[in-house]
Amino acid sequence: MSCDIITVIMTNPALLIIAGVGPGNPELVTLEALREAESSDIIIAPRSRPGEIGIAEGIMLHHFPQRLITPVYFPMTKDPARRDSIILSQVAAMKEELQGRRIFFPVIGDSVLYSTGVYFLGAMREIMTADVKFIPGISAHSLASSCAKRFLAMSDEILAIIPGTADPEKIAAALRHSDSAAIYKPSAIQNIRGIIAGENFRQIIRVDYAGIPGREKIYEGLSALDDAGEYLSVILLHR
Repeated sequence: MSCDIITVIMTNPALLIIAGVGPGNPELVTLEALREAESSDIIIAPRSRPGEIGIAEGIMLHHFPQRLITPVYFPMTKDPARRDSIILSQVAAMKEELQGRRIFFPVIGDSVLYSTGVYFLGAMREIMTADVKFIPGISAHSLASSCAKRFLAMSDEILAIIPGTADPEKIAAALRHSDSAAIYKPSAIQNIRGIIAGENFRQIIRVDYAGIPGREKIYEGLSALDDAGEYLSVILLHR
């Protein structure tokens, strides 16, 4: 009796290391993130605009000025199908370069909170086998609160983390049931004064570009609800 021998060639999965590198200050990167970046095969950094160095990419260049960093364009769009298509096409073009490699992907803030890494990982898993490792980073609301010299929440207080892009009714409901809150992208909220004014928060603070020398600005009271038009902006509320 003869046997057919089938040889299966197993390829090692790629490892995507999604690392939070802090909200913008290069000094707020963990030692683990720096160690993993140094030992990775490839560093890939997101850009929100073609040809413009992103914040996470700038942090990598600060620590590794001689290292080649590959940018990937992440369009700032409300059309998820268009966004995913653009990211997938770029990952597909790099497939041979990524297969079986250790890929370091820095994101601003924390790696698991509103992270662009989720889109890159999804695109990779559509075209190859990929494992993932998360490295936590300092979140924007933690740094903003530190810069404002205020506590976020204490004891049994409930803290809400709210994206300004959410439905206004959901934002209002979250605020209504929280003792304190951190709102990301507050400029995206229409009628932000109307939503917040009736909730009786005694502390209203907005921090723009927290921790970035020369750019950080802190506003308190109702002036904090003025439209900053800034992406790196967080509003902190406390009853």
